[in-house]
Amino acid sequence: MKVRLSDDMIRFRLDRAEVSRLSQGMAIILSMNIAPTSLTMVLETSNGPAPTANSRGGLRVGLPSEWLDNWPESDVVGFDFDVRAEDSALAMTPSKVVRVVVEKDFPCSHDGSEPPKPVRMP
Repeated sequence: MKVRLSDDMIRFRLDRAEVSRLSQGMAIILSMNIAPTSLTMVLETSNGPAPTANSRGGLRVGLPSEWLDNWPESDVVGFDFDVRAEDSALAMTPSKVVRVVVEKDFPCSHDGSEPPKPVRMP
């Protein structure tokens, strides 16, 4: 699992095996030890009709099982939803909306012949 964090978005990118495991009800866990504690991010199936997210004890995101049932075989790339900061404590600023994106991670399709984008490192 790859995780990208920005001021107003959290993006999870899953490889094929992780997409399959998540659709089978298994949690995907990323944990990084940062002394004296660790940072843990969990993607899991939730039983409710709506996605969930909270930052108690790390970052935990739950996706409704009905979203995941046929996801590995489908053309659906991913899911995204907004979480209000006061509901989940995912952001430092009250009333801020954080976008959560969970998507399949595909290999790069470009051949490298194009010049890099000006805002990115070469």
